Amino acid sequence: MHTPRHRSRTRPRGAAMLVVLAFTIVGGISVTAWTYLLAARVIQASRMSDSVARHITWGNTAAINQQYNFTYAYRHDVTQPDLTATVSGGGGEVAAAFFSLSTFISANTYSNPATFAAPFNNIRKLITPDNSVYYTRTTGTSDASQTERLLYYNFQKSYPPSLLGDLLIVHAKPSGAAATYITDNLKVNGRVVIFDSGANVSGVGATECLNRTKTGTNTTKNNALTGTLLPQNFPSIPTPSAGSAGGATGAVVTGALDVLNNTNFPINSLYTKLTTTGTNYFDLSTANSSANNVETDQDSGDGSSDVWVNDQTTPTYPAPTTSPYNYTYGTKLQTVTLLLKSPTMRHIRVVSGVEQLILQGQTNAADYTSASTLAPLIILVEQEIRDIRFVGENSRPIILGVGTGTGLPLYMGWSGSSTASGGGPLRWRLHLINQSRLIYLAPPSGNNVSFTGGIRTNWSIYSTDPTSTTRFTLNTETSPGALTTLLPRDAWFEPLVVQ
Repeated sequence: MHTPRHRSRTRPRGAAMLVVLAFTIVGGISVTAWTYLLAARVIQASRMSDSVARHITWGNTAAINQQYNFTYAYRHDVTQPDLTATVSGGGGEVAAAFFSLSTFISANTYSNPATFAAPFNNIRKLITPDNSVYYTRTTGTSDASQTERLLYYNFQKSYPPSLLGDLLIVHAKPSGAAATYITDNLKVNGRVVIFDSGANVSGVGATECLNRTKTGTNTTKNNALTGTLLPQNFPSIPTPSAGSAGGATGAVVTGALDVLNNTNFPINSLYTKLTTTGTNYFDLSTANSSANNVETDQDSGDGSSDVWVNDQTTPTYPAPTTSPYNYTYGTKLQTVTLLLKSPTMRHIRVVSGVEQLILQGQTNAADYTSASTLAPLIILVEQEIRDIRFVGENSRPIILGVGTGTGLPLYMGWSGSSTASGGGPLRWRLHLINQSRLIYLAPPSGNNVSFTGGIRTNWSIYSTDPTSTTRFTLNTETSPGALTTLLPRDAWFEPLVVQ
């Protein structure tokens, strides 16, 4: 009996040793695996740290590059030396010097001079006369001692936005102005761009809408006027329309409108574009007549003259009588008529003495066809005229700038009939820039108006038609020609980063 009892005690002891050995082996494997895993995680964390640091360096370098652009690239005739800057954690920026940089000069095009580089992402078709832009602005690299380097190409661009399809631009309203409203009678066969988060454009019909405000959600109707249009959701890039003449102020990207006679940045102002044409413009003022001035308080010319000044006891186009766009005058209405079909017609700057401005268009098909070949005209209304009339139709490209008031109402009325076979709406080739005037559009009796051009405004535009019927339609200019050099431009840059 002694031997069996001894064997029964040995078997459990051996099994326990096997279990302990198994646990030891498994534990060793686990510890080893955990050690390898920990080492792998340490290596991964180290490499991720390198990657994060590298991307931070890249991001900081790109930020310096962009700051350099926005600080200097939107001025006129500015020269900057080489830029060298470093960033925390390594890396830095080396930007080449530039000389007499003039972003807003319209003569700087893809083909003139030919040494300018074509942009990598040209938003205009290359077959257009201006070919959009324009030139390579800056190259920059990260710290040359590093193994990885970035190359930045900043393609500087400038172009009149209405020629790109931005047909209605609602700019930021001036300080103290009432909330901006745009009439329901307007339809835009193009894009509406909104810089004013409080503007009421809900009744406007449009093909596209881009809201460029930080917090605004205001948008338009769709082009069919059947529902609200969903705004485009791509990021909005800074786009200066005025810029800075120099100093340390940099670009103006607030969406403000100041392009009629901006003394801080004259290169992009209508006044400068008009007055630098030499003798190719007239002032209309109460000053004595001269080679460049038509006296507005003395009758001169007739219906066949380029400029006809006429004191009318019984006005051909009676002054409006409805408040708030009505106005009063003396025993006679001082009118000035501009003959738009005349090939000798000069640019016009209205300074003083005019009570009613009449833009005489074409009244027959032959004149309408012929006028389309004439050079564009700038009509800059600096006097706060209360009444502008559009007679007949007009195929000549016209840039009409009105302002710079404080919301004083301006009545704009249309009359006449279409010269097209079968009739239709009155056709007007017109780019309207409204800087701080409260405008009332009066459609022709029983008819509508079809614009080829665009509207830029920082104040409300109403209609005398109380309904929401479409009475005015905006269409894109298809033959910009010399308009590219006369219209105020917006500017932007498109960066290309090469690793």
